[in-house]
Amino acid sequence: MENKQKAAYKWIALIIIAIALFMVNLDMSIVNIAISKMMLTFNVTLDQIQWVISAYTLTLGITMPVSAYLTDRFGIKKIFIIALSLFTLGSFICGISWNITSIVISRVIQGLGGGIIIPVSMAFLMNTFEEKERGSAIAIIGITSMVAPALGPTLGGYIIQNFDWRLVFLINIPIGIVGIIAAIKLLRETEHNPSMHFDLLGFLSAAIGMGCILYVLGKGNVDWGDLKNVMLMIVGGYSLVIFIVNELMIPEPMLNLRLFKNYTFCMSNIILNIGILALFGGIFLVPIFLQQLKGLTPYQTGIVLFPEAIATAVSMIIASKLSKKVGVRTFAVLALLLLAFNSYSMSKITLDTSTVTITLLLMLRGLGVGFLIVPVQFAGFNAVLKEELTNASALLSTVKQIGTSVGVTVITSVMQQRNILNYAHLSDQVNTFNPNSMNLFKMLEGMLIQGGASQTDAQGGAISLLYGMIQKQSLLQSLNDTMLVISILTIIIILPTLLLKEKKQIEGEVQTVMME
Repeated sequence: MENKQKAAYKWIALIIIAIALFMVNLDMSIVNIAISKMMLTFNVTLDQIQWVISAYTLTLGITMPVSAYLTDRFGIKKIFIIALSLFTLGSFICGISWNITSIVISRVIQGLGGGIIIPVSMAFLMNTFEEKERGSAIAIIGITSMVAPALGPTLGGYIIQNFDWRLVFLINIPIGIVGIIAAIKLLRETEHNPSMHFDLLGFLSAAIGMGCILYVLGKGNVDWGDLKNVMLMIVGGYSLVIFIVNELMIPEPMLNLRLFKNYTFCMSNIILNIGILALFGGIFLVPIFLQQLKGLTPYQTGIVLFPEAIATAVSMIIASKLSKKVGVRTFAVLALLLLAFNSYSMSKITLDTSTVTITLLLMLRGLGVGFLIVPVQFAGFNAVLKEELTNASALLSTVKQIGTSVGVTVITSVMQQRNILNYAHLSDQVNTFNPNSMNLFKMLEGMLIQGGASQTDAQGGAISLLYGMIQKQSLLQSLNDTMLVISILTIIIILPTLLLKEKKQIEGEVQTVMME
């Protein structure tokens, strides 16, 4: 009877945590769809409304490193309830916000809660589930982390198209309240250390470093000619150096960076970020292709992206069952090969590529991401001692947050540079010495004249149409080039993955087992 109650508690805890994580991760992408509506409501510029996104991202990054201390000091249950309450309160204020200042402040409150929920949730599960059950638990949690960002554009597009944008935030409130009540009534407190010392220097240096770097990288389109961006990156980098030195020297660090000396845990972080780069690369690039080049609405774009979320969920469940039998290393390598092949295939799409084909390619990528995330994360957490799981979870979440921002910035920079080069190359071919460009120009001019335009207007219109076609083709080639870069990066990470080891915990000790 006692064993049945213990087993039931684990899965009840998992459901509560999965719901909270789903809300937090959904908020990362669903809000983007509502930006234009917010601009109209508050009558603000794009630079001002950008803080609705940046405030949340910055607060997430600043809060995550301190989550390990808070849970070790006060207990996971208590901190989880406080974090979920903050996120729900922030969602409520967002939904009733009356100006740009109020919604930015409420997004900070949301970020305070979300930045704690993400690492604390994983630490709670790692402390609750036995090693043999963690694969399934990670798969379910992984579904909420991977599916929610992919579902965001679909759900957000539907809400914006049919309801008020405030519902994007208000839908969190009943879910959050139910989650808080369930957590208070059902979750059990974990062991903690009330006398634990707070690492003030570590917190301040991490907050400044993460804040500066994520502020710059969070823009995606970074102007490196702007002195402010350069100075912020210098200050951020210098602060993180202080943070790293401090954490390695004191006996009770806010984050135990020595965990990175563990090859398996370190490599799992790197491999996971490559997987996230492949996932978010598509989430970032594919909507540009579908909306700017194919002319789809945000909701139609969301419909194309949604099957990928289903594929990711299915593959995570499959991976949780098969990765132990096949071997984590083998499973991860196969997943990386699948992602590399998929990114290469997506680098070949054209304007004539059907949405059905794109949906199938996205589903294939979803399978690859799901097959990669579960076994690699499983191996990483099993490589550390049970008492180090809280720190390991906070480290993983912090690195993931930085990795996502860096990844999006790299993707944006590559796409912009390729767009400049491609546009220059294609424009050079438009001249009187190129018969192909002249024939196209005369054809466009003739079509405009037949439509009733004068000779002068037809010439000007033909030039505009011609350069519009060049701009479209340049953007398409840039997207293709960026997907090719993602494919190459994925292939590069295969070699260190081949050296990945799996470590199993046996009665509190760590036993290294080479995977055959």
